[in-house]
Amino acid sequence: MYNIWGIRFDNREFSIGEEIPKSHRWDGGIDTEEELSGTCAIFVSDESDFLDYLDGTIEEVSGELNNYRAALESDYPGKHIYLVAIESRWGWEWGEDEGEIIMNGAEVVRRIK
Repeated sequence: MYNIWGIRFDNREFSIGEEIPKSHRWDGGIDTEEELSGTCAIFVSDESDFLDYLDGTIEEVSGELNNYRAALESDYPGKHIYLVAIESRWGWEWGEDEGEIIMNGAEVVRRIK
């Protein structure tokens, strides 16, 4: 079961269940082509019940939906927006940008746009 959730902006099209390839390090808006340890996303939640909160089947009280809304309003490039997730045991770390998480094996759970 997933328990780390993020929002991923991307120009590529992915299907639900598909793993998004590892991200690259960017420096001043230029792709250095240095591969990171996983896929970059904006951290949303570490609650295994997050989808239930999102769907309204369980009442959310700890701010995850606010994180979700804020992530969707972020100014990242990409014509597609995905909700991605991993199991924490797959590995993750904080990225360089505020709220950024690098997720090992991030899978598309929902296509938002």
